[in-house]
Amino acid sequence: MRSSKFFFTTVFAFTTMVAFSQSPKRALKKLGAEPVYFMDSINVDKSELMKCDPSSIALVTVLKGKEAIDIIGEDGKDGVVYIETISFAKSRYWRYFRSKSAEYSALVPVAGQDTTIQYILNGKVLDKNFEGNLAVIDDKVFKEIKVLSKEELQKQYSIQNKEAGVSIKSEAPKDLHNGKKKF
Repeated sequence: MRSSKFFFTTVFAFTTMVAFSQSPKRALKKLGAEPVYFMDSINVDKSELMKCDPSSIALVTVLKGKEAIDIIGEDGKDGVVYIETISFAKSRYWRYFRSKSAEYSALVPVAGQDTTIQYILNGKVLDKNFEGNLAVIDDKVFKEIKVLSKEELQKQYSIQNKEAGVSIKSEAPKDLHNGKKKF
């Protein structure tokens, strides 16, 4: 029991959390004894979660009460925890941005092959642990995506080590924990 508490404390230290604008610790305390866990959209048991490297996690979403039951049925009575790895989050935002911009689609033809790209969200240069923030962008909050040339990236943001930039404008999702700080 103690090791699972340590694991989740560690996980939440490295992640973004969507949990009704509550702190991660407060949301976890409100879960029942047997929450249902999903990792990258696959139902997993607690022992499988223990094998996961916390530094590979991009996003954790906690659902409880009626919302959890509405989504997965009576099995959700003790809550549902959705965990997305960095690679899953990258794939998710890549698909979304491709649907919004042919220029982005040409720039990043394969998910995860964006290491030479600099992402900028609402004017803020994203340098690490940003995958979860980009993955939560959807049609409800999305405003604009623009590809920046290497020259524009250097001139506007003084970034020298990237081949291109992707500037995204978005509102903060309403249920994103600390959303105003991240967006």
